Amino acid sequence: MTSDTAYYLGLDLSTQQLKCTVMNDAHAIVLEEAVNFDRDLPEFGTKHGAIQHGDVVTSPTLMWVKAMDILFERLKKSSVIGNIQGISGAGQQHGSVYWSERGMKALHQLDANKTLAEQLSDGFTIDQSPIWQDASTTQECRSLENLVGGPQALADLTGSKGYERFTGNQIAKIYNTRREAYDETKHISLVSSFIASVLLGRLAPVDSPEGSGTNLMNIQTHQWEDKLLKHCGGDSLHEKLGLEPVEGGIELGKIHPFFVERYGFNPDCGIMPFTGDNSATLVSMNLKEGDCVVSLGTSDTVLVYLKQGAAKATTEAHLMAHPTDPTGFMGMLCYKNGSLTRQHIRDQYAHGDWDEFNKLLQEKTAQDCLGFYYSMQEIIPFAKGIYRFQQGQPVQEFADPSVNVRAIVESQFMSMRIRLQRMTTVESKRILATGGAAANHEILKILSNVFGLPVYKQKGMNSASLGGSLLAKYGTLHGKTSFQDMMKQQQADEPELVCEPDLESTKQYAARVEEYNRLEKQVVDQQ
Repeated sequence: MTSDTAYYLGLDLSTQQLKCTVMNDAHAIVLEEAVNFDRDLPEFGTKHGAIQHGDVVTSPTLMWVKAMDILFERLKKSSVIGNIQGISGAGQQHGSVYWSERGMKALHQLDANKTLAEQLSDGFTIDQSPIWQDASTTQECRSLENLVGGPQALADLTGSKGYERFTGNQIAKIYNTRREAYDETKHISLVSSFIASVLLGRLAPVDSPEGSGTNLMNIQTHQWEDKLLKHCGGDSLHEKLGLEPVEGGIELGKIHPFFVERYGFNPDCGIMPFTGDNSATLVSMNLKEGDCVVSLGTSDTVLVYLKQGAAKATTEAHLMAHPTDPTGFMGMLCYKNGSLTRQHIRDQYAHGDWDEFNKLLQEKTAQDCLGFYYSMQEIIPFAKGIYRFQQGQPVQEFADPSVNVRAIVESQFMSMRIRLQRMTTVESKRILATGGAAANHEILKILSNVFGLPVYKQKGMNSASLGGSLLAKYGTLHGKTSFQDMMKQQQADEPELVCEPDLESTKQYAARVEEYNRLEKQVVDQQ
């Protein structure tokens, strides 16, 4: 295989779709494809890729399997599939998959004459996988924190306090309430390692960034912490997880013959560790210290690269292992109320029209109005409901209801700025915007003004699957070079400058921080 025909495949199993990006050796994207769960797999009855019953939010595991069948059928028609040298990718963070013994056996013996869905239809002891939007494990979170001495102690040990969506607390709930299904579970995967397992035909380990999204891994050693495992899943959890977390830049094995025979993959195609969607986004951006990624999608996230010594665990943010620097960290803030909540406000106050929404964003900031918009149970802060304040007093509705459009955007970005400053003393120099809402210039202008920083945008919107492609290539190098050196060897497109801040506006936002903190505390105290 000559270098000019070498390709690398990145997959991203996100909340709403399974996406892929194929890049060549020069890191140019040559193919992108996506399977949308609601549209392409309507038989599973999902809305925005999930099934919600109050605080319980899941996705059908078999839907993800069927999506792989569809995606690989589409890739089969491309000219690149036989020259793909490596595959890596991302999964929506924290979600978990529960393999039965029958499922693991079927995985080993995949038959190229049948679809994955046909062979894995009864491969799971729990057919609805808990996902990151679930908020039903508060009791398990507090129990885990109490075990080690409180929220800060758990954050110091694992990088985060107890969070409802974190995999350890989801496992604990199943252990406590569905013991029979738990006992029948042969292995537990995260969404990311689940895809890698299917491609390998055997259990794949999680990578260390994914391990740090479980409340089960020691953030310093990158190993499972036994006392946490026993508390969440008894003596058998270590065996069910099967393997210790691994670092990126290695090959787990070659692709299973099923994919060679059925779809035309090269038998030498290597499968690398898969990571979380947020860490894959960080990889695709090739962050330097001082860069801050703001990803505006179904959830909104803030990602920063923190070197050893520059990071501290807090009870509001996440400190996670870095996907390509084993001694560094990824600092993360995660907000559940992202694009779907903005769309709800657009529908209510801008007649469902983005152009009208954007015109309202251009209006002058109402200095005496602040809103907090938590349609779903929010993570930062832990609150639910919609709360409006005018002149510092709670109101049912603003005097001018259209103010809600600006208020929802400003409120989210002010929260990000305040929390980022609490997490690290490293000054951010620029913002790299990504995710679906990063296509909206008016939203990015407010982001720039709140932070007082220039905002740049990466070309190509599927940043997590592009990160997967880069991790795939990195794994084929087998440690011969660092990730940074690999990136330096290619002339990467510089991100495009989208907007510079109006520093007068930045001063006005800074002057409102104290009031913001006071009113947010009122909201949290009402919960």
